[in-house]
Amino acid sequence: MIAIDVAGDGEPLVLLHGVGANRSIWQHAAPQLARTRLVLAPDLPGFGESPPTGDGFDLDVTADAVADAIVSRGAQPFDLVGNSLGGAVAAVLACRRPELVRRLVLVAPAGFNPHPRLLSEVAGHVGGSVTSLRRVLGTPFVASGIARRVLLWGSVAAPQSMAPSDARTMLQGSRGSSRIGAAIASVLTSDLRDDLAASKVPLGLIWGEHDRVVPISAMSAIRAVRPDAIAETIPDAAHVPQIEHPAEFVAVLGRILERLQRSRAKP
Repeated sequence: MIAIDVAGDGEPLVLLHGVGANRSIWQHAAPQLARTRLVLAPDLPGFGESPPTGDGFDLDVTADAVADAIVSRGAQPFDLVGNSLGGAVAAVLACRRPELVRRLVLVAPAGFNPHPRLLSEVAGHVGGSVTSLRRVLGTPFVASGIARRVLLWGSVAAPQSMAPSDARTMLQGSRGSSRIGAAIASVLTSDLRDDLAASKVPLGLIWGEHDRVVPISAMSAIRAVRPDAIAETIPDAAHVPQIEHPAEFVAVLGRILERLQRSRAKP
């Protein structure tokens, strides 16, 4: 059973988190979005409170499991937003189940810059271990701006200025997750460009200009195969704008969804 937070009422909007996180990463953005939308934020299988689906982390299996969980809530069709790993899952879901997805917005998505399998597996093993160690060893020190800068460098544009409670949310997001390493390896070997190119689902892109996890330069690879994509950047954000600058993120997302709706309505 996939764990899902549900809030609000209206047209459904699904939010998918990244690899070192769980559904709590949307804790500031979701309430704002729920003022006008039915917001569903699941833990991906193998993350947070959701059990894994089989061995490893298969993007197709994960996408189907998420789709089925949302459909079981009667929330279809839906707008779909995915950040980082969640962006890769969202892209696959939109390609496999296009009848469910009205509009797709990818926030600094993984899965578009393939690496050799052996290197990806090593990175997954190391990344999973580092994420766990960062949570265990770093959480007691989040009150320190210097510690936040070290612990969240690259993921957050100005970690020393981030509220300690938000830094704690980010570090604790990996608690209970059993598929971090497998998910990292999976997205590092993936190249979803052909799938996205073949998709007819209206596409939006959001990127923090200071992202060092999935640099903003990666946007060009997606726009090369989907020149119709509507893109916006957030100047003072990095990899997780929904928690760094939630109000700005919600505003940007709203504009993109509105523009996608208008472009879809054109004959």
